[in-house]
Amino acid sequence: MSQVFTSFSAERGLSERHVHILDAAERVFARAGFHAATMNDIAAEAGMSPGNLYRYFSSKDAIIGGISERDRTEVAADFAQLDPGRGGLLDQLEELGRQHMVRKPREKAIIALQIWAEASRTPEMARICAGFDEIVEQGLGAAVAAAVASGELPSNLDQARFLQALFMMADGFFCRRAVDPDFDAGAGADALFAAMRGLAQTMLLPPAGDPTS
Repeated sequence: MSQVFTSFSAERGLSERHVHILDAAERVFARAGFHAATMNDIAAEAGMSPGNLYRYFSSKDAIIGGISERDRTEVAADFAQLDPGRGGLLDQLEELGRQHMVRKPREKAIIALQIWAEASRTPEMARICAGFDEIVEQGLGAAVAAAVASGELPSNLDQARFLQALFMMADGFFCRRAVDPDFDAGAGADALFAAMRGLAQTMLLPPAGDPTS
């Protein structure tokens, strides 16, 4: 494991049955939405009885929490694999981004949008979103700081603003992919990561003593 990202540790995995249920729930939620979907719908999609489903998850909220926790753990593990010794960190970040933003099915973006909408209304969903954002913020922040330290990125990069811009671009990407079935995710990723590299060279801290700083 990379020494740069030792704060991330692998967490205990879910059982095969849990994973099967979460996959089924994602398909149901993407089709019907959180509110319209029922536990019976999820049980039918998973090929099991409702009573058996309740042995694994007590409610839809518990399933949503399970989906979010699984994604959080996966992203944390992916960030843990970033290593300056394996080449450019921007290249590694781009590959990680394409893995989650392009290669994952569109349903993941649809569900992310639903979770964000719920987070604006319910404290529990807001907590789940905040936990996920924290993992991404830590991973990106560590990668960017390591790239600055190695000289891959400018030493005077405004890291806070750069990270904020990356977050907003990624959020916009997921929203566009969720709402537009004709969205070309590959081309969108090309544009996003070209913008990332351009911003990394221009989003700089003002010189010391600059009255605008």
